[in-house]
Amino acid sequence: MNSAYPTLCGKAIMVVEDEYLIALNIEMAIVDLGANVVGPFSQIDDALAALQGSTNLPDAAILDINVRGQHVFPVADRLHERSIPFVFATGYDNWTIPNHLAHVQRFEKPTDPVRLIHALADQLVSRDASGVA
Repeated sequence: MNSAYPTLCGKAIMVVEDEYLIALNIEMAIVDLGANVVGPFSQIDDALAALQGSTNLPDAAILDINVRGQHVFPVADRLHERSIPFVFATGYDNWTIPNHLAHVQRFEKPTDPVRLIHALADQLVSRDASGVA
């Protein structure tokens, strides 16, 4: 476990990724850093279903932009509406991302899963410091 990111301990990180090996690597890194995995989801509808209601929501998320030929933006919108931090891990360029999500940090694949998780940890620290829930 990485003590430099105690913010992650016990947190739930959603993973939306359709490439099995990438999802597995991200999942292993999340667990190694002391967080729990929500998913991974390889279909947009399943990820959206996991965001229904107000219980068992993730604390943060890592999203691939293209998941089985569908854009992940409905999931991103739902996370954004709920003030849940997330990052994109994708092979797509910035121009693919809608303007209202342009502020979201994008990591180009292939990327180190630990970098993704550390970026989320930093967002969680900033959110907690600002008092936004």
